[in-house]
Amino acid sequence: MERPQHIPAGAIFYEEDGNWKLGDKNADGHKIGLWTTWHPEGYRWITVEYGNGTPPYHVQRFHPDGTLGEEADWYGGSKFLGVSRHIKSDNPTNEPFPAGGADKAPNVWMAEFDYIEEGIYESQRYFDRNNNPVSSDGDPVPERPANVPLRAHFVSNMHSATAWVMGQVDIRIGAYIGEYFEWDLNGKPVITRIYDTTGKALEEHQYNNGLLSRSKVYNNQGLVSTYYHRNVNPPLMQSQTIYKNNDKERTYRYYDDKGKLLYSIRDEKLSDTHRRRYYNDKLVCEGIRTGEVGDAVMESKYYLEDGTLVIDFTSLGEGTGVWNRYDTRGQLVQQIHVSNHDDDYRLKHLDTFMPSLGDYDNERTQTDWDAILEKFEERYQRQLVERKLKSLPVPPALRAELDKVDWKEIDTAFGGGANLPSVINGMLSEDEAVVELSQGKIWMEIEHQNSVYESTYKVTEILAKMAPLYTHSQVIQLRLIQHIYEVLGLYYITDDQELYNEMLNAIAAVIPQLMQLANGDDAGQARKATYILVFTGKEDVEQYLVREWHNTAKSSSGRGYALYSLCYYYLLKRQSDKLIATLSAAFDGETNIFLRFIMSAYLVALTKDKAQDNWLTELLLRLADHQSIYHDFGDMVPYTRDGDVQRYIWEILSKAKPEVLEQNIGPVIDKLPTVDILSRITYFRVIFDVLFPEPAALREITPARRKALLVAADEVIKDPGFLNRKEVFDEFGIPHDAYALKQLAG
Repeated sequence: MERPQHIPAGAIFYEEDGNWKLGDKNADGHKIGLWTTWHPEGYRWITVEYGNGTPPYHVQRFHPDGTLGEEADWYGGSKFLGVSRHIKSDNPTNEPFPAGGADKAPNVWMAEFDYIEEGIYESQRYFDRNNNPVSSDGDPVPERPANVPLRAHFVSNMHSATAWVMGQVDIRIGAYIGEYFEWDLNGKPVITRIYDTTGKALEEHQYNNGLLSRSKVYNNQGLVSTYYHRNVNPPLMQSQTIYKNNDKERTYRYYDDKGKLLYSIRDEKLSDTHRRRYYNDKLVCEGIRTGEVGDAVMESKYYLEDGTLVIDFTSLGEGTGVWNRYDTRGQLVQQIHVSNHDDDYRLKHLDTFMPSLGDYDNERTQTDWDAILEKFEERYQRQLVERKLKSLPVPPALRAELDKVDWKEIDTAFGGGANLPSVINGMLSEDEAVVELSQGKIWMEIEHQNSVYESTYKVTEILAKMAPLYTHSQVIQLRLIQHIYEVLGLYYITDDQELYNEMLNAIAAVIPQLMQLANGDDAGQARKATYILVFTGKEDVEQYLVREWHNTAKSSSGRGYALYSLCYYYLLKRQSDKLIATLSAAFDGETNIFLRFIMSAYLVALTKDKAQDNWLTELLLRLADHQSIYHDFGDMVPYTRDGDVQRYIWEILSKAKPEVLEQNIGPVIDKLPTVDILSRITYFRVIFDVLFPEPAALREITPARRKALLVAADEVIKDPGFLNRKEVFDEFGIPHDAYALKQLAG
């Protein structure tokens, strides 16, 4: 190989690695002193100081531009101990920088790792060009709390409140091993873990506000997961779950506020089809599934505390059978028959009468033995009611309406249309147990997860036609009107306009009864009747609502409900211009603050960014003093949904002028820390919606935005694990991390 001109005369070319090297050897042929290796591209690449041939050997690697890229102490083979330092270059280079985020962070210039064993380092540090400590993301490092060891390194923008991290990393597996720690900005522990040599977690302990909140300990049998009572030191167990035998056995233990065991549950899976449930280590339930129709139970037995058989199941095949209940002498006292009807699917489970796991907590006092008897009795009584329902005669008028519908083909939530005629008939019963059963089955089929079906309209249409026929029974008539009210309260009820209009035509037959109720002494019934009347769209209804709105003899709440109803009436008739004209003409002369609030709410909602300042000011005044309208507003359901006046106002204000809202958001930010923790979620959503409507807003921090971010940081520090709040932060692209929030705020 011809020697390049820049390579010293003494350098030797090594065929095995294709590099030129220069250095001395001792009499034994061992390398000594400084050895230099040139990269195939021609630049000085690596130097190793062998000294007298005894390790450690100081190694340096260089970038093509000649600057230092890495240095460490080498002990031969792949063993490096002590500080391993990596430095970036301004120019193109072949030298890698440790991956993990720092390699892509512009403000990170140097990284150091302290190796304690071959392939294992215990600490890591990052620096900018001026040798200032930074995080792996390049952010400045805050003051280290006194209790956080120097080994710990600072990490920003994590998904928790973690700020400081410490642990040993095995680079051969790319994972932590041994003890691992996390602390928040204030030095309070967040997480501690213990890993084995493969990087598998053996223990994990989570902390809330510095106090132990949950532990997970793995062993050769499975896992022990423990929750602790909040804000208690030393920690006291609240509940514990023990997983064994590849998760085929689970034990749940619950403790009182003194850490004393209250009771325990054990669930055993002997096979895919065979299960047992224990209460305080005594067998309560055992069963075997068949794998047949609906995966029905083949055999199941329930026992009392003394081991007496109290309930069992007799299978009759194909998913049918009989549940039998016995007295303490073993005599049969009750039976529940299980058919193949969909209504009976819950009766086919082996643990039909057992509490669900979600029923257990630290407040529960009922034993499983009492629970199974109670559940059996409830289901037995339900069977009697179902028989009574099926035996009810069908009035001729109802029969005529039912026969107009193909109930087997009608669209429903769960395909149970064939059962609807009997439960519609049940709504006309004098027996409240039959009515309650009927109502439950009707709603299961006509509404599900904000969806309505053909059955929703047809059932309501038929019940509306029945209502005028029951003037002799106010209880039944009011029940049918209540159903109409609840259906019209579904804000998606207008999805199918054709069926919706047919339903309204049927409801029109009840108008005389509705007008009578609307003018009656029962305020609750009057409001429900008024709400239904709004949907009919009749002109006399409009006149009635205007008259009630202006009736100063009525209460503020009564006038307000009439005004809300009138506004909704105009919206349903698509007369927004008429509504704006009506309200704007009346606004300035109105002195009642609740009525002014309603007017301003509708005017701002309808005019949006063209809303007048005096309307916006009125809403902001009511937001600051929402208690003045709190009770009246609560009476406006269903127009106001859940009655949350602050959220309602902010949803309207979000449609108005952004600059006006930002100018007036300060008092809301100030108020946030003083309200209850769930209300703060609403406050954050409102504040972020006003101040950070677009991601670009985070790049232009105004005084109001800075103030909001600092308050957000304080809230995260108080309770970093509050997931409901984090969901709101994530929605607006705002970090749920105190340090990152303060960085954004500058």
